[in-house]
Amino acid sequence: MYMKRALELAQLAADEGEAPIGAVVVRDRDGKIVGEGRNSREKAKNALGHAEISAIDEACKTLGGWRLSGCTLYVTLEPCPMCTGAVINARIDRVVYGAYDKKAGSLGSVADFSKLPYNHKPEIIAGVMQEECEGILKEFFRNLRSAKKMNDVKLIPVETDEQIKVCAEIADEIWHEWFPSILTAEQIDYMVDKFQSVKAMTEQIRSTGYKYYFIHRNGVHMGYTAIHAEEDGRLFLSKIYLKKEYRGKGYAGKTFAFLKEYCLNNGLKAIWLTVNKNNASSIAVYEKTGFKLIGEGVTDIGKGFVMDDYFYQLDV
Repeated sequence: MYMKRALELAQLAADEGEAPIGAVVVRDRDGKIVGEGRNSREKAKNALGHAEISAIDEACKTLGGWRLSGCTLYVTLEPCPMCTGAVINARIDRVVYGAYDKKAGSLGSVADFSKLPYNHKPEIIAGVMQEECEGILKEFFRNLRSAKKMNDVKLIPVETDEQIKVCAEIADEIWHEWFPSILTAEQIDYMVDKFQSVKAMTEQIRSTGYKYYFIHRNGVHMGYTAIHAEEDGRLFLSKIYLKKEYRGKGYAGKTFAFLKEYCLNNGLKAIWLTVNKNNASSIAVYEKTGFKLIGEGVTDIGKGFVMDDYFYQLDV
């Protein structure tokens, strides 16, 4: 029960962008929680903002003294040297922690202060709800790494002749890899030549007001997107394509965030697009992003080819 409460506090820390660590101090004789704490180091800009320090500080104020004899500290992560020192100084009887800390843990992992000849030696119980305590930490740092990676993603305008040439090469690669399950080889060649060749892209960019962007990260063009602002106040998302090795990693979401910001900056109220009814993977991405089905129809792409499409829209 007490570790579950510590985990709730850890989640509150994570929601605030802090490392998810929570702690409670419990008075053993009646089971009352007398102190709670969660990480606040980033928000407070203070090296002392650890969950254990906050919980011990609140417990001292609740009980009216610095000695916390007869109390147990429950914490989701093995205490560091600073927090272990606070435990010893506060005369806390027992420490119960969940996840081991192989980098800074001072009650069994890197060191074990409870076995050193200090004037107080708390009882240690390790690994309580270890899986849950490790899980919340792993998820937090996985999301942090993902967010950092997404911050490296840029959308670079396709403007020069050389950029158009590179974009057309990417388009040819993606279309011939992506669409064989939907279109015939003849249809793919025709559509690439009509819409995605150097000549076609140049005409769209120079004459019809389409804007093309590379989806770019760390010197690599991972794919591209093309958009067109329409007179009805909506943005037409002509296409968004990523190379195979970059799909399913959040880059499409970064592109959608850019497009929404583009709409807001240019007074556009919505983004709409067409997608082939058989293109289940793209439909799943659009629906996950918040696009809603607004209709369907047949698109004549010329040379006797027609495509059955859904129309989707995302209000901005």
